[in-house]
Amino acid sequence: MKITLISLNAVSGFAQLAQFGILYPLAALWLNAHGMPTWQVGLVGSSVWLGMFAGNLFAPGLLKRWGPATLAGTGCVGTIVLGVAMPQLSANLLVLWVLASALLGVCVGLRWIGVESWLYAIVDSTQRGRLIGLHETVIYLAQGLGPSVIAILGVSSQLSFYAGALAALAAALALPMARIPMPKSPNAASMEPQSVLFGLWRHARHALGVQLGLLAGVLDGILFGMLAIYFVRGGMNPEQAAFMMTIFGLGGLLSQIPLGWWSDRNGVRSATKLVAMSGLLGVLMLLTGNIMMAWFAAFLLGSIAACGLTVSIIATTHQATELGTDMGLAIAEVSIAFTLGSCVGPVLAGALMDATGLISLPLLTAIASVGLMWVAYKNNK
Repeated sequence: MKITLISLNAVSGFAQLAQFGILYPLAALWLNAHGMPTWQVGLVGSSVWLGMFAGNLFAPGLLKRWGPATLAGTGCVGTIVLGVAMPQLSANLLVLWVLASALLGVCVGLRWIGVESWLYAIVDSTQRGRLIGLHETVIYLAQGLGPSVIAILGVSSQLSFYAGALAALAAALALPMARIPMPKSPNAASMEPQSVLFGLWRHARHALGVQLGLLAGVLDGILFGMLAIYFVRGGMNPEQAAFMMTIFGLGGLLSQIPLGWWSDRNGVRSATKLVAMSGLLGVLMLLTGNIMMAWFAAFLLGSIAACGLTVSIIATTHQATELGTDMGLAIAEVSIAFTLGSCVGPVLAGALMDATGLISLPLLTAIASVGLMWVAYKNNK
């Protein structure tokens, strides 16, 4: 069991380093350095999320046909190919860059559903919170290391892309070490894309995990996408804003395992309420305008941006275990909900910040935090 757990965590860590740590930000930096217009760079970046949506949508059916190892392996191998191929593309070939970025998103979705469905299905539910907290910490750390790799190897160097391919290769090589098979689900529900979307729509009205996943995505998009801009527009210089975002990242990194432990001991609803209260406290500290309070606010807001997804996955996996539903389908639904929320969050925050000023970001964060609290209380039965 221990070797399998280490293997699957390693697969996610190396794949996340390759996909979201290196290749995703590097594509935008590379294209900007080679003269692509800003709106086209934005289009390339957004296509990753569209591909991720498609990958999450088709993954449950592929998981049923191929099994988790083949599904995750396909995502890793696809990432290797993209890491080698992307620097060969001219910056003038917008359509090919959009396609490549969308395929990167598909690879993320296949790996996400393949590994996490497998990982959470083989662990007892009483220990699952800590495992999910550890797994999300590994992913978060790997994603944070990516920009350092780019900075060392250089934005204009093809070596940065090859480093992404190498990290994906390490993920693929770690996969065969996972020897414990994923338990078969007794549920015979259809895994076709239309059935996944119908199930998502139905569960969005009453399933705790899906509701939390959507709100977590909104929070993730608002804070990861717009908090640095909030700090700069609020009077900080870029160096101060970067320091604040470092504290923000530490908050997310250091909070996941304690949150998983709390969930195992006190339940996922209690953990969700804790995340929501942390968010409200962070907003209040942010609004004081005091620099010391801003440090604490950045830490707390970083923790809720990361922990929202953690509690949604914990809730979803517990529900799948209790109801005997397919783990792959459950993870796909919460992943799609999170992806949709992540798309909406920065667009909503950016538009409102332009229309009504800086107050929009803390206000939206507070509303989303109250939403987490309300969902936890509503489902507390």
